[in-house]
Amino acid sequence: MQGVPAGLHLLITFPALSLDDTELAERIHRAGVLVHPLSWHRQRPGPPGLVLGYAAHTPDQLREAARHIAQALPG
Repeated sequence: MQGVPAGLHLLITFPALSLDDTELAERIHRAGVLVHPLSWHRQRPGPPGLVLGYAAHTPDQLREAARHIAQALPG
């Protein structure tokens, strides 16, 4: 494995979806991918979203994680 957990993150927001990002993060976690709901990091209201760390993962791991995340999204 290459990379270090150096704080490299991706932020995804879902402004058009009415979903609970905490519940979505839990569904994704049950599929084997750890993400944080954006609501955990907000001081003010805003659209739901996810915070994904990617620094310490290989491209193949990231592709697999993206598949799990896509499957957990509604619709």
